[in-house]
Amino acid sequence: MNELYAKPSICLRTKCYSGYLDQHDFIERYLFIKRRISNSLTREELAFLLGRTPYFTNDYEEMSNTTKLDLIDMDLLNLTLKRNFIGGLSFEKNVGRHDISHEKRMVRITRYEYADKLEYVFNHRWVEYGANKPLKLIEPVFQPANDGGEQVRLITNELTKLLAERYFNTKRSPLDIYLMVWTAHKYRSSAWSIMHLKNIIYELIRTEQLRMSNLNGHFVYQARIN
Repeated sequence: MNELYAKPSICLRTKCYSGYLDQHDFIERYLFIKRRISNSLTREELAFLLGRTPYFTNDYEEMSNTTKLDLIDMDLLNLTLKRNFIGGLSFEKNVGRHDISHEKRMVRITRYEYADKLEYVFNHRWVEYGANKPLKLIEPVFQPANDGGEQVRLITNELTKLLAERYFNTKRSPLDIYLMVWTAHKYRSSAWSIMHLKNIIYELIRTEQLRMSNLNGHFVYQARIN
């Protein structure tokens, strides 16, 4: 009898955060999260591809007013988040003759963490299609099937080859490197974790084969030439 009913998920932990944003800023951040999820990227994976620290995407998605996207971020997002999604936001911008779209209002987000998903609930103070309703996004949590041994080996071999071919004699962005490695193994790399690439690059930095520098606020990588 009990098998006829789905077992309810147990929330492992809850996190709440908030910020004062106008409509334009909130919509930009909400769609950033929605596009990231639609493209099956974690916060840390997307931060790496943007040449940013994980704190950058954490702060941006958690509505920190001190964290903003620059033009380089915008360009990289268009190159990275290619998978389309359905739906945007259409808040009412006017109350009578008064434009409220630039008024900053409190936005509160609650993130519920389950074993297999993250659930985001956005409470805001704007009206869409005549009603004020919380917004919700669901982010699946994918557990790696193994320790990535084969993935790590192939990525390491590809980076070693690129080093030998002097590809890294020029400063390379994380997205450039990702595209080179993933294209080389396009029939195998669709399920690879970008974190394997990041970890191997950092190991090459530790062993002094690569060095990391900052270019216009974004990390780039180059061969360490003695």
